[in-house]
Amino acid sequence: MKENTYAFVFAVIICVVCGVLLSFFSESLRPQQELNQALDIKKNILKAVVLREPIPVKAKPQDVLEIYNLKIEEAVIDAEGHVIAGETPAAVGNGTHHPLYIYKEGGQIVAYAFPIVGQGLWSTLYGYLALEADAVTVRGITFYKHGETPGLGGEIEKDWFQNNFKGKTVYSLKDNKIWPIAVVKGKAGDLCSGEKLNHCVDGITAATITGNGVTEMMDREIRKYDPYFSKVRKL
Repeated sequence: MKENTYAFVFAVIICVVCGVLLSFFSESLRPQQELNQALDIKKNILKAVVLREPIPVKAKPQDVLEIYNLKIEEAVIDAEGHVIAGETPAAVGNGTHHPLYIYKEGGQIVAYAFPIVGQGLWSTLYGYLALEADAVTVRGITFYKHGETPGLGGEIEKDWFQNNFKGKTVYSLKDNKIWPIAVVKGKAGDLCSGEKLNHCVDGITAATITGNGVTEMMDREIRKYDPYFSKVRKL
């Protein structure tokens, strides 16, 4: 009976010690984890805007941060498209204020980037979409977090898929209306023609639901930022 009691007490002590150690290491590593997450987001913003001089493959974290701080101007806009003075993207929650990232070279605006979030087949998709200075043409797109199936919906993170968006347009200058990009089921060139082709990209084989999620995401997020971009188009 005593042996069983000792074994139980010993097991409890081991569990408590392990729990304390795990909690300690988790809290100790939290600042570094948060720093790495922030750095990854900045890398994806820089990737989306397609820098004129790409970041070196072996660039150190501090180098990436320096490039980001030099090239990207952070802003926050409201539902009417007005820039909110004194507010930063880091302080923006879920509401009517939205973060905006402006890529500049030599004081001139090159591109605008903003976060895009939507639902795929198995997970929430997180990324950034960048428009050229005309606020019409896609300069780049990136997906940095998702839980889609590798080889299927997971292809959204691959260059071949993301490159499909470059040069496409999210607004029709002919009709003066928003025309978000759609991920079609197949080859865009076979299914879309004329101006419609400017708003279609190739789909991913056997990943229709993920593609539909990207299409819905593009429509919602572009409309969210259009009050701001409509002002840019009039300049």
